[in-house]
Amino acid sequence: MPLSNAFKALPSALVLLTAVYGSTRLVSAGNQSNPPAEGKTQACPNDDSGLQLPAGFCATIFADGIGHARHMVAAPSGVLYVNTWSGKYYGNDAPPAGGFLVALQDKTGAGKADVTERFGETVQTGGAGGTGIGIYKGSIYAEINDRIVRYSLPSSSIVPGAAADTIVSGLPLGGDHPMHPFIINPEGLMYVDVATATNSCQLKNRTLKSPGADPCTELETRGGIWRYDANKTNQNFSPSDRYATGIRNGEGFAIDSSGRIFVTQHGRDQLHANWPDLYKPDQEATLPAEELLLLKPKGDYGWPECYDDPFVQKLVLAPEYGGDGKKIGVCADKIAPAAEFPAHWAPNAMVRYDQKQFPARYRDGVFIAFHGSWNRAPYAQGGYNVVFQPLTGDRGSGNSEIFAGGFAGALKSSTGTATD
Repeated sequence: MPLSNAFKALPSALVLLTAVYGSTRLVSAGNQSNPPAEGKTQACPNDDSGLQLPAGFCATIFADGIGHARHMVAAPSGVLYVNTWSGKYYGNDAPPAGGFLVALQDKTGAGKADVTERFGETVQTGGAGGTGIGIYKGSIYAEINDRIVRYSLPSSSIVPGAAADTIVSGLPLGGDHPMHPFIINPEGLMYVDVATATNSCQLKNRTLKSPGADPCTELETRGGIWRYDANKTNQNFSPSDRYATGIRNGEGFAIDSSGRIFVTQHGRDQLHANWPDLYKPDQEATLPAEELLLLKPKGDYGWPECYDDPFVQKLVLAPEYGGDGKKIGVCADKIAPAAEFPAHWAPNAMVRYDQKQFPARYRDGVFIAFHGSWNRAPYAQGGYNVVFQPLTGDRGSGNSEIFAGGFAGALKSSTGTATD
């Protein structure tokens, strides 16, 4: 099946990619209302990343050991801001001491952060970290728990000195996907992903042959994109602010030159595990496709009734709603994706490239970071990479390419948990 868009925030290490073709660029897996700043060198004399990259590119490990990095954004000053997630979510460690938000600065141009400062909520103040982060009008916007907040940045420091203003609060938490990635367009409209609490809206989540709730009342407050005003404080989450629906987990956002918004989607899991009479074991690993979606007002992208079958390149009816792997049903009326990617690669973040340092073939499309799969057995796990997807109009144009691979190293575990 064709690849699709990918951009990546690493679990613990952040990587600086350098194009030898032109000035150094920070390639960041975050929301970018402003372009990243140029670096000082044109080469990577200390290429220590171990990544596989196209000819003309090299990489350095920019920062390591900062916690579970989710999304990041580069300020015009060159400072990189990262939102990190509590290690307790993964059940394997405690988060680093200090705030969950991290400012990283390379003062020497060596491709490595020599300044690291933390700020924001801590474990002691009740924080658990977050995913979404962005810059708008010189302020840092970040997700923390059930809120998106705004920090003003003083001219004399790379971290804020004052408390944050709350932009929106009351965002749903809990369940399979408690994160709230977002993007802010130049007009200040903030698009927020409120992902699903379940895999496929079953009456008993991730349970053998449990039917789907009909109607899926979860869609009242989850499974879509909400829109708010980034200039306005103290907004409250409301079902009435939904912008689009039927999106299981939209982690990555990008805005094109005409102002249109694209979002990635994590496809559902466990077709064979929960419906073994309908799906073969290998279909657990190959279905459904991950997706790139073009957001439309009041658009319905099909979850939980539909999933994307990349082999027929159509949305098909989910088994929880009477599907058998072939029926189309109500899915004929849902919005098809702009591009498809291999199953379970897990697109985590995305950015549109509109600069001129990279070769021309990278200028009309998006980079997407995949954080990698946990459930592609019996095949090897995959998706630990950054992929470039060219775009023409509202569709992917041609096959995408793996731009940076090797993030997982040589060993790819075939076990894991459903933590998109």
